[in-house]
Amino acid sequence: MTKRVLMVAAKANMIHQFNHRNIKILQKLGYEVHVATNMIDAGSMSNQENERFKIWMKDNDVVAHQVDFERRLGTVKGNISAIRQLKQLFKNNQYKFIHVHSPLGSILGRYVAWRFNVPAIYTAHGFHFFKGGPKSGWLIFFPIEWLFSFFTNTLITINDEDYALAKKQMHAKHITKINGIGVDVEKAWQVSDEYKLQARKKIRAELGIPEDSFLISSVGELSDRKNHKVVLEALRILDPEEQEKIYYVIAGVGSGKEALIDQAKSFNYENHLKLLGYRTDIHDINFASDASIFPSLQEGLGIAGLDATVDRTFLIGSNKRGIADYIKNRKNGIVFDGDAASLAEIIRSKNFTVSDISFLKKFDIKSIDKEMTSIYQQF
Repeated sequence: MTKRVLMVAAKANMIHQFNHRNIKILQKLGYEVHVATNMIDAGSMSNQENERFKIWMKDNDVVAHQVDFERRLGTVKGNISAIRQLKQLFKNNQYKFIHVHSPLGSILGRYVAWRFNVPAIYTAHGFHFFKGGPKSGWLIFFPIEWLFSFFTNTLITINDEDYALAKKQMHAKHITKINGIGVDVEKAWQVSDEYKLQARKKIRAELGIPEDSFLISSVGELSDRKNHKVVLEALRILDPEEQEKIYYVIAGVGSGKEALIDQAKSFNYENHLKLLGYRTDIHDINFASDASIFPSLQEGLGIAGLDATVDRTFLIGSNKRGIADYIKNRKNGIVFDGDAASLAEIIRSKNFTVSDISFLKKFDIKSIDKEMTSIYQQF
């Protein structure tokens, strides 16, 4: 009899960004992997990327099911429709367990799994309630997560703050922590200094950035949550002579592009701001940079910042859960409290020497995959 497992997320980008390796682990364990997600309104990825992901699922024997999940917590009508679609999947397939992601996908997925007496694993990619976060997160999301924790066999958290809160407040049968989806630490540490120097020259030549200029980079969606605007606010505080020597590049797409351009124009910095769009050479951009800034207001475990510091690029990160987890003060980076003034002083100092990143070994994908294999084997 075929062993089947169902992976659920409201939007396809959650499967695409966080679960390629989990799917392959499940297949190695002998499971036929089904995915239930919205592949029409696919979330924060381009149409081209979405199509590539659909092809990847087909080529890798993943059984994909369209479920019309709505955005955020959805509407009553929309959620009832999604529940009906999920129920039909459970009727047609005997799932050993499900693995759910994203607030809405995890809520509806766990509810239907409970109705069919199917165990549920839930990966919380950063609770929507956290220290210093908006009250709305605590008023809306905390009660929901608390209630649905009773329908959860295994709750996986990905940062220290969420793990401590879950152990204290949630009621899943098993609560554990893994270090996000991991990055390929071993591969990053094998890159030669010669290659890094070539990448630095190549990227700077491509972008028209002088060799003797100070290059700051950020990676992430152009959105309010990623908070790139605070970097421009900090650069605005600097003297014009200081600004002239600094370039700021952002790799990412999003609706906030024009707002960032207008912000740069407001202090004549538009020629030194480079919005690169979607890039596949992030490591080369890290090698070309004198510092990376990860100013996000909310993260589960921010992979862009982790990638930068594993590449030995000095990391300036906002003092938030999921970022501060992998920054040791002046060893591999420094945290700031989110205000432009303190960030401006950090940039002005240019004291960016990486001395020790050995502790980042725990974020290696081999360690993460071993832990996920162990979790799956419990079922």
